[in-house]
Amino acid sequence: MFNRMRAATFTILLLTTASPVITINTAVAQTQSSTKIASTVLATANGQQLTQSMVDSVIEVGEFLAGQKFSQAEKSWFRGVAIKEFRENTTEEMQGYRNITQILSEIRKYSQNPLNLAHGRETLMTNIYLNLLAKNELNKPSIMTIVYKYSPVIFADPGNNFVVTKRTIDSIYAPINFVARLAGRPIQTPKYQAMAQGFPQYYKTVSPQRRKNWATAESRWVRFQTAWSKSSPQQKQKIVAFVRKQLQAGHDEGNIAGYLLHNANSQNTASNISNLVKAIQNERNI
Repeated sequence: MFNRMRAATFTILLLTTASPVITINTAVAQTQSSTKIASTVLATANGQQLTQSMVDSVIEVGEFLAGQKFSQAEKSWFRGVAIKEFRENTTEEMQGYRNITQILSEIRKYSQNPLNLAHGRETLMTNIYLNLLAKNELNKPSIMTIVYKYSPVIFADPGNNFVVTKRTIDSIYAPINFVARLAGRPIQTPKYQAMAQGFPQYYKTVSPQRRKNWATAESRWVRFQTAWSKSSPQQKQKIVAFVRKQLQAGHDEGNIAGYLLHNANSQNTASNISNLVKAIQNERNI
C-alpha cells in the first residue's frame, strides 16, 4: 500500500481498466479466466485474505500517478512488498485496501475528464510525498518506489504544501514548446538534474502566484489543451499570428506561453478559447 496512508489523501484517481464487453463464448471464457486470476489468494493472515485484485487496484493507482504502465517485473516486485506488508500489518493494510476499493468506485465518473484527473494527480502526489516525508518513510518500499522512478520529486516545500515532480517540469515546458512549434522554432528539453540543484534557490526569488502556477502546472496545461482542441480554425489562426508577432517583437517563448495559459485558465475557457482571442484582439500587452 502507500505505507498505510489514510483515505483522506486520496482525492481523484483514475481507474484504467474498463469492464470487458462480452460478445462471444471466447470472451466469456477469457473473462472467467481473468476473474479467477484476480481472485487468487496471495496471502492469508489473521483470518484475512490478500487477493491479486486488491494488489492490482493499488498498481492501477500507481500507474496513474506515474503516467506510465509498469513492467511485469515491477508489478511482481510490488506484489512481494504487498504480501510482506499484509502479513506484518494485516488490520491496517485491510483498511487501506477497503479505502482503495471505495475510491476506485468513486473516480469512475472522472475517467473521461482530463482536467479533474490532472487536479487529482497534483493533489495526490503532493499529499503522498509530504506524508511519507513527515514520517521519514520516503525510502520504505511501496508502490511509490516505482512511481518515483518515472516521476521523481525535484523539489518540495512542506511548509507551503508544495511539491515539484518531473511531471510538473514537463508540464511547465509543454506550453513553451507549444509556442515554439507554432512558430517553427526548436523545442527545449528540460535539464532535470540541473533544475533539481538550482530549484531551491530560484524558488526563493519568485512570487507566490508563480509558485501556485507551478503547483498546478499539469492542470493548467490540460485546460489549455482542452481549450485549443475545441477552438475554431479561425481562432487558432489568430493565435498563431499573435505568437509569431510577439516573437518578432522580442518576447521569448516562456513569456508568450505564460500569457496564453493565463488567459486560457481564466473564467470559463475550458470549452473554448474566446477569451484568449479577445485579449489578442484588444492588443493587451503580454
